[in-house]
Amino acid sequence: MKINSTSFGERCVFEAGDLVSWTYKRKRLSGVVEKVYFSQMGGRKVALAAVFEFSESKKHDVITLNLKKLHKTVVNEVEN
Repeated sequence: MKINSTSFGERCVFEAGDLVSWTYKRKRLSGVVEKVYFSQMGGRKVALAAVFEFSESKKHDVITLNLKKLHKTVVNEVEN
């Protein structure tokens, strides 16, 4: 299968300040996006987000394809 894109996750819908959630080791985490950037991995660019996670007060670098945007008024409602 031929892929025409030069990056993995090029179409980015996240901005700094967005509330997001993702799973890690069967655990649902949530936080706020600090920045979105590209990093070279496996021979191609990968879209990553620096996310400040709430429960552990820790910064994580997460592939943007794993993130789900949370609605800004209702934290439990997933937008996409």
